[in-house]
Amino acid sequence: MFKVGGIIKNEVKELEFIRYIRILIGFLIYMAYAPFFTRKVFRLNGKDREEYIRFHVSRWGRRAFKWSKSEVKIINAQNIPQNGPYIIVANHRSMLDVSLIQGYINPHAGFLAKKELDHFFSIGVFIRSLGGELIDRNNPRDAVRAINNLIKRMKSEKQVVALFPEGTRSVDRKVHEFKGGSMKIVMKSGVPVVPIAIVGTDKSMPKGTFYIRKANIKVSVLPPISPESFKNMKTVEFANLLREMISKEIKKIEGGEELVKRG
Repeated sequence: MFKVGGIIKNEVKELEFIRYIRILIGFLIYMAYAPFFTRKVFRLNGKDREEYIRFHVSRWGRRAFKWSKSEVKIINAQNIPQNGPYIIVANHRSMLDVSLIQGYINPHAGFLAKKELDHFFSIGVFIRSLGGELIDRNNPRDAVRAINNLIKRMKSEKQVVALFPEGTRSVDRKVHEFKGGSMKIVMKSGVPVVPIAIVGTDKSMPKGTFYIRKANIKVSVLPPISPESFKNMKTVEFANLLREMISKEIKKIEGGEELVKRG
């Protein structure tokens, strides 16, 4: 019986290794193609640019989950606005959270990311091509510049922005304090906010590893919050409200309540 169990474990490990190799090859192909993608994005305008981004980025966003055989369930997809501008506010458990949002929520979401990514292959240029910003977290002026740029694009280009207000990935599955910097974008933008609860990406790709495993991943899209609802609230007050809403939804999902995939 012990031998049978050992054989099964070895077969599982071999399958996981094969998946890992497939994902690694796919990542390297993406890295090779990314410069061509970004150059074309910057050449295109209007509808052609939007269609090009949506087609390619949504495919890339979903592939990591398909190749790892992960199941992704989107709960209440009808709450995703058809058009921007709006801000996605989500909890953060894994590097896969970015791909999850790009693949299943909005491919053309701009992210606020650390400047160090500018030196990691072509990821920095890729983030900028989608309307995101890279910031030096030790430079307050740089953060202000990035925030103002995102707000301008939301107003002039109807840019969709995705934020992880915790600032870093959670390793204990709790939703931690929402940092003031990212919340300033929310309060100053005057656009709807879409809270999103993410569960399962930490099991697929935990913090500190690039190994992607098979997992059941769930994303719950809460109803958009109009800017009129929080315009008179203090930043900390609204940050705590969003954190509480997302935490409550995560507990509901992890508590095993029946989930319905819609949209």
